Amino acid sequence: MAQWEELEEWLFDHDTERFNVHELATSMEIETPHASQLIQSHLTAQRRPDSTTLFVLKREGRTKTAIWSVGQRTVDARIIGGTLFEDVSVKVHRAFEPDLRRLAERNPRAARYAERKIEAVMEGALTVLKAAVDGYTGD
Repeated sequence: MAQWEELEEWLFDHDTERFNVHELATSMEIETPHASQLIQSHLTAQRRPDSTTLFVLKREGRTKTAIWSVGQRTVDARIIGGTLFEDVSVKVHRAFEPDLRRLAERNPRAARYAERKIEAVMEGALTVLKAAVDGYTGD
C-alpha cells in the first residue's frame, strides 16, 4: 500500500474532520514526521494528471499550524486560492524582497533595478494575484 493510500484509508472514516499533523499522528498512532509524509504523499498523488485519489486534501494556514481537511466544493476552491495567495505573499515578503534589498545594498548600480522589481511585484503582481483569487466568480 502506498503512503497516500494509508491516509486515504484514515480519511474514509474522518472525511468531515479538520486536523493538523499532530492530531493525525495521534489518531493514526504514528510519529508526527510520518504523518507529515502521508500528507505530502497524498498531495503528490492528488496532483498527478492520472490521479485516483478519492479525496481532495486542502490546507488552511501554513507550515506547523496548517489545518487540513477534505473538500471538493466551490468554497473549497476559494480556500485553495486563498492559500495560494498567502503562500506567494509570504515568499515575497520573507525571501524575494529582503534578497533584492540586500542585493541593492551590496551593489548600488543594481539598486534602481532591484527597487523597481520589488515595486512591480509588491504593487503589481501580488495585487493581480489577489484580484484573480478573490474576484473569480465562475461566470
